[in-house]
Amino acid sequence: MPELTHRSWVIRPANVADAPNMLSYVQKLAQEPDLFLPLVVEDFRLTVVDEESMIARHEARDNALVLIAVTADDRIVGMWDCMGSARPALQHAVEFGMSVAREYRGQGVGAALLSAGLAWARQSPAVHRVELEVYTENRPAIRLYEKFGFAIEGRKQHAFYQHGRYHDSLIMALLLAK
Repeated sequence: MPELTHRSWVIRPANVADAPNMLSYVQKLAQEPDLFLPLVVEDFRLTVVDEESMIARHEARDNALVLIAVTADDRIVGMWDCMGSARPALQHAVEFGMSVAREYRGQGVGAALLSAGLAWARQSPAVHRVELEVYTENRPAIRLYEKFGFAIEGRKQHAFYQHGRYHDSLIMALLLAK
């Protein structure tokens, strides 16, 4: 997959050498009080070895990918990762998660990550369906996904518990024309 370059960051597939920076990025995200990810700092216990293993698992699968948005000084400012099941009946569907560093939100990082991820999925003979779960309160993300053609397929009540309250989520998906 070719790199996607922007004036202040580049989007590229992650590799095992990125594990320490990826871990630092996620640890910083976990400290945000208004983060729309089911992640709290107290629960975050991954190690560099865990991150390396995750990247290696993704690299070994036809229906998995980790993309990162990286600045010129090698700082990760966004991440998109997806993986599908190993089971033949389910491997055509991949679920992704995406995040962007607070100071880079609203600058096109999320759209670029999503665009690159969907370009990969469209080229992959293994992937036919791309899906996600998003907090109902995360209106900017929902608008972005809808802009890329994702449709809301359902709602899960009390899907996440974070910061002392329950949050509903939307299930969204995009079927790829193959």
